[in-house]
This record gives sequence, structure tokens and C-alpha cells, in this order.
Amino acid sequence: MRTIRQQLLIGLMSGMVVTIIAVCIGTYMKVRHETNELFDYQLKQIVRSFPANMTLQQTETADKHPGKKIVVQVWDKYRSMVFTSNPARNLPLYDKRGFFEVQVAEKNWRIYSEENSQQVVQVGQLILDREKIEISLALRSLIPFLILIPTLALLIWIVVGRSLQPLTRLATALGERSADALHSLDTNGYTPEMMPIVNAINALFFRVDSSIQLQKMFVADAAHELRTPLAALKLQLQLVERTTDEEERKSGIKKLHERLNRAIHLVQQLLILARQSDLDEQKIDQNISLPKLARQVVSDFSLLAENKNIDLGVDVNGEDIVIRGNPDSLRIMLGNLVDNAIRYTPKDGCVDVSVIKESQSVILRVSDNGMGIPIVERERIFDRFYRCEGSGESGSGLGLAIVKNVADLHHATITVSEPITGKGLIFAISFQTFELL
Repeated sequence: MRTIRQQLLIGLMSGMVVTIIAVCIGTYMKVRHETNELFDYQLKQIVRSFPANMTLQQTETADKHPGKKIVVQVWDKYRSMVFTSNPARNLPLYDKRGFFEVQVAEKNWRIYSEENSQQVVQVGQLILDREKIEISLALRSLIPFLILIPTLALLIWIVVGRSLQPLTRLATALGERSADALHSLDTNGYTPEMMPIVNAINALFFRVDSSIQLQKMFVADAAHELRTPLAALKLQLQLVERTTDEEERKSGIKKLHERLNRAIHLVQQLLILARQSDLDEQKIDQNISLPKLARQVVSDFSLLAENKNIDLGVDVNGEDIVIRGNPDSLRIMLGNLVDNAIRYTPKDGCVDVSVIKESQSVILRVSDNGMGIPIVERERIFDRFYRCEGSGESGSGLGLAIVKNVADLHHATITVSEPITGKGLIFAISFQTFELL
């Protein structure tokens, strides 16, 4: 595949050569045409330069003048020749007047003849001689174009080379970078045509750096958060191995299961958070029915709610509410909200999931009558691994961080409020764009 330099040079030089050849052909034809008209004008002027009455010349013109290739003849009113410029090439008297062509002794002649009341003047010129002069003049007129071709080729070479210097500079700047150098490129000195490429590369550096930082954060969080539960698991296992009392063994195994379930839940939440952080906005492109999604999530958590005798229900304001998004992410987001509401709502409580369509937005709401969250702590509940004190429930502190991440990916806003009467908490997620089925 040719380089950009090669494509530019080949395209520009080919276009230049084709254009110059076309101009040369046009110039060549035009010069020949103009020269031919000039010769005709010359013949006509020679005829008209002779006086009206000429007497017979006793001495004929010698055949040494450069004008020997033009034959001038004059006849009087009695059709007797009174003048000839070249006796060796005398032409017969023709009855035609004006310009015409004849063949004499296998040679083509261009003739011009005029007649007045006293005499006939006839001038003839070999067509071959005319063509030789025409071609010579036409070819001489093409000399500047022959000089123009290498001159323009050199200029094209220089201009293309200088125009591609920013591209070479960009390639050099990228080639000299190390693998971990993800800072933005300097945008000074680049042409407007190059700026979209430079800006796109800088944007790519930013996304790659953000992805790497997310991976580093995930590894650090996983290492930090898994260290304690894994150590606790190992200690609990050692205690179970050392005990000889059957009741203590059963109690230790039960705690071991609880700690193992907590570790599994933590790993699952970490993996979900990592997957949602890497979710590309291009994947948020499916039509999702929020009423259908709400019913599916409520159905998934119905058994958990029954175990605590919690009234879990769904209320939908219309069945035609559709948003653009990623169904897996939204299911995880709503699932975390419902799971938290069930966990932190006491027995015989109530958890409601509702979908409300307003004029410019759609609101997905999860409300409960549980213990709630103090106002001073609500700004931090979406931080990773943050858990409110005194909740009495085990958890990883990642559920609401996942909710916030999914909402940001869908350009949705989250508000946390309290019911007008009674205790509890309301999470409302507002989507600004939606469609009707």
C-alpha cells in the first residue's frame, strides 16, 4: 500500500503532466493554425503589393532569394506573363480566384489569385514548406512547458514534504514515548487538519489512563478488602480444626459459612463494579421497558422479602415507558437498591418499586420504611466500601457505588430523600430521555 507521500506525489505529478500535455497539444494546434493564417495573409499582401499595370520585365528574378519557395506570377489582360519571381517553378494560370490548393509535379501548392481590369496576379507556396515552418514554430513554443515540468515537479516535492512534516513530527512524538507515558500530546505547531487526529489521540490516552487507573483501583480495593475476610476465614478454620467439642464445631462451621458467604458476596460485588466501570457508552444502546424491568427485579427478590415478611410491590404509571440503556447494568442497579431496601428494613416492613413518567423525565423509585440514613452521611453512601455505623447488617459497601456508576453511565441523576411521614428512605433515579412504545 502506498504511503500518503507517494499518493500525493503520484497524484499531483500525474495531474500536472496530463494537464501540461493537454496544454501543449492545444498550444501546438493553435500555433499551427495561427501560422497558417499568417502565411495566407502574407500571400494576400504580396498579391496586393503589385501595381495595377506592369510591363514585361526583360530580366527575370534570380533564384537565390529566400523567397524562392514562393512563386509570384503576373499576367496582363491578354493572359501573357509579364512577371515571374521564380522561372524554375512557374505555375500555370488558373481560372480560380482567392485561396485554393493544386497539385503540380506531384507537389501540393497553396495558391492565392486576384484579378483586376488590367492583369491577374497569382502567388503560390509549397504546402510542405508551410508545414515545416508551422511545425518548427509550434515546437519552439513548447520549450517553456518542457522547462515547466521539472520545475513544478521540484516544487510539488518540496511542498508535499513540508506539508507532511506535522505527521512525521506526530509519529516521532509517539515513537519516543514509553508504554506508561499517557500524558497529552503538545498541540502547538500542528495544522488545523492535524488537530482532529491529535485531539483523538489525546482522548484515547485519557481513556486508556482512566482504564488503567480503574484497574489499579480495583486491584488495590480487592487486595485491601479481601485480606481481612480471607484471614478471618483461615483463623475460623483453624479454630474449627482445634476444637473437640461438637457444639463448638457446629457453631464454628456455621460462622465459617457466614464468613465464606460474605467473602463470595464481596468478590461478586468487586467483579460487578469492575465490569460496570469498563462498560463502554456504545453498549448503552438498547430499548428497555422500565415497567418490565421493575417487575423482573421484584420477582427475583420476592423470596428474600418473604423470608422477612416484607411487603415487596411494584407500581407502574403506564406500560409504554422505554429508555435507552444496557439491560444487565440497569438490572444490577435496581437489584442492589431493592436488596439494600430489604436488608435494612425490619420484619413486617414495606418496600415499593415504582416507575413514574413525567413531562421531561422518567423516575425509577425504590422506597422503604426502614431505619433510613442520617442526612450527614448521605453524601458518602456512594463511596466505595463506605458503610453506615450501627446498621446491624453485613455487607461489602459496594452496592451503592455500583448504583452510582450505572446511573452515571446512563446520564441519570440520583436523589436520596425521606418519606413525608414515618421512617425510611427513598432512592429516585431520573432518566432524562425516554421513548413511548
